[in-house]
Amino acid sequence: MRQLRVIVRTALAQLLGRKRQTVLVTAGVTIGAMVMIITFALTNGIIETIREKIVNVSPMITIKGERIPGKERILVDESPTRGVDMVSRIIPDEKKEVTPYPEVLAELNGIARVDAFSPFVQTSGVLRKGKSLRQVSLRGIDPVREGTVVNLGRNIVQGSLGELGFTPDGILLGDGLARKLTARYHEVIRLTTESGTVLSMTVVGIFSSGFSAADDNTGYINLARAQAISGRSRNAVSGIGVHSASMDRLPELARQIERATGYRAETWDEANANLLTVFQRNNNITLLLVVFVFIVSGFGIANTLVTTVLQKQRDIAVMKSIGFSVRSIEGIFLIQGAVIGIAGTLTGCIGGYALTEIIGLLPVSYGASAVVRGSSIAVVQTLSSYVITVCFSLAVSVGASVAPARRAARHQPVQILRA
Repeated sequence: MRQLRVIVRTALAQLLGRKRQTVLVTAGVTIGAMVMIITFALTNGIIETIREKIVNVSPMITIKGERIPGKERILVDESPTRGVDMVSRIIPDEKKEVTPYPEVLAELNGIARVDAFSPFVQTSGVLRKGKSLRQVSLRGIDPVREGTVVNLGRNIVQGSLGELGFTPDGILLGDGLARKLTARYHEVIRLTTESGTVLSMTVVGIFSSGFSAADDNTGYINLARAQAISGRSRNAVSGIGVHSASMDRLPELARQIERATGYRAETWDEANANLLTVFQRNNNITLLLVVFVFIVSGFGIANTLVTTVLQKQRDIAVMKSIGFSVRSIEGIFLIQGAVIGIAGTLTGCIGGYALTEIIGLLPVSYGASAVVRGSSIAVVQTLSSYVITVCFSLAVSVGASVAPARRAARHQPVQILRA
């Protein structure tokens, strides 16, 4: 125990004896820790914002008009002479639709974790107002049901979701789409459907979700009107949006829905996997660059300790000659690396937390062309990010001191004292 106190005291004395070097190297670790904390907060904030925006405009689970293998519709040929023969299990030219959808809704009623659902029809068209033309992705909905599945009602900045319910020719426009068309609340615009039919539609509301993919390209119309536009029967829809009280275990719930209904079910993150993957890949690249910041600070620690070994050769020789073991000499330099790492990490974590909070309060406009729009930079701080930062920075700091420690321990006292 006494020897340990001597080792620690010696390590600290050497650090304090070269204050300028110690401060500079510790600052390198501090900056690395701060950058990593801020990077974690920003990348988590980006992903969380995208998830929130997607969930605002998309159901947690979507039942698609695709029958899963083994659940195809069975066709039978009833012939007076041959009895009943199975002709085919698959209809080659069958539309991708859920039909009869009221039966599927009845099946969903029996699933415990499903607390809301809304049928929809997906189609497209071209909107025109004056000389402005814009392609639009049209989603036919039941306004009452849709409001229980997504946060569409909260996103409406003009008009109301309820107005769509009693306006047969009504349409809700994203604010980006309305801006490009210069369409205003209660104005009449022209819709050209996929079949070429031209309809007059009244703008009954404008919504803003903050997600450009929806705000710039989407319009909502009544379910019955969308069924007529797309040539579907009253019993057929493109799909059904499903809401669950909990976001946990959605893939498991989707598989349960597939078994109950026979239709393909897709979670919100499966449907947006490409977008999420792009942002996650960018985040990983950013974190990799931060790792290099730590590596640079590690070289700084190693360089400082190697310099110390060269300067303290005679001191090391004297310590070994009076009984300090190889492990004790190594311990002195490992402790120095650990002290630098702990001091730099603690100050970096405190500084990173403070800067992250300041960044989150700054008013920032992403611009109209941004994938996700907002008035501030989203930051999300998690305990795991601090744990990773502390572990990584300490590992780099101590790891950088291993080589100098071994070099010091290899010195032979006789050779050094004779020189």
